[in-house]
Amino acid sequence: MELRHLRAFAALASQRHFGHAAASLNLTQPALTLRIQVLEKELGVQLVDRSSRDLHLTPAGQVLLPYASSLIEIEDEAIAEMKHHAAVKARRLRISYLALWDGLPTSIVATFRTRYPETTVETSSGYSVPNLERVLKRDADLAFFAVGTGTWEELSIRSIDRKEIVLLMAPTHPLAALDQVPVKKLKGVPMIALSPGISDAVVKATTSWLARHMGEDPNYVAYEPPDQLAEDVLHRENAVTIMNNVRASAAAHLGLVFRRLAPRPMLECGVAYRKDNHSETLASLLRIIDELVAPLPREGPAGFENLTPA
Repeated sequence: MELRHLRAFAALASQRHFGHAAASLNLTQPALTLRIQVLEKELGVQLVDRSSRDLHLTPAGQVLLPYASSLIEIEDEAIAEMKHHAAVKARRLRISYLALWDGLPTSIVATFRTRYPETTVETSSGYSVPNLERVLKRDADLAFFAVGTGTWEELSIRSIDRKEIVLLMAPTHPLAALDQVPVKKLKGVPMIALSPGISDAVVKATTSWLARHMGEDPNYVAYEPPDQLAEDVLHRENAVTIMNNVRASAAAHLGLVFRRLAPRPMLECGVAYRKDNHSETLASLLRIIDELVAPLPREGPAGFENLTPA
């Protein structure tokens, strides 16, 4: 049995749809169908029941699935270990930045590059959960992420920064007349949220936090990617959005203003790395983090509430 055929079968068992399974593997649907047929011919059994509208595994398919999943997991682990070994041998450090977190991560990595010029630093960027998954799969040595959006037993986690979340709006908005906006005053106010699939864990936590303080769900009227939030507020003068104070300050060039909320929400950010990654390159980076970042108190500043409690 070829693992590519087993991957096709496992994807089909998970998706229960030929088109969706093919897309998840970057295959065409005929190519996926061919792999399933080759596997069935090799094993001499039918694995998928195609007679009904809904796709189901046959009894033979149900027997094969746990073995296929186990073999796929073993291959994934082997590939990840080899990538890690190659990175260590080549003196490479792979870091995944957290999208929308400016400042501190760049300073940390810049300091490492200056201090260890012989080490190749490879960087990527993403949102919290995918970043943690990259570290878990050994596709990254360290990732920046929003604390509380996911944890795994295999990972070490350290909080290193806190970002205040503020309300961004047009200067003509009625709430702009306030120095600080009580969250309850957002009831019914049109709000713009992040598009689905972009930092979903943070969006979910933010929505829950707002609903808890407002007594009702936020009135989301639009969903936009992060780089379009401020522009959309500009064109919808009756709408507001929330973002960290650094990005809100940067939106001033558009003529927008921001106000603090009461209570004041805070997003805690940190770094994650595998507990079993004992490379000296990673250890050097962690020492730089120790130098540049003072340990955060367990409790946040008075008057703040964590959006995503760990």
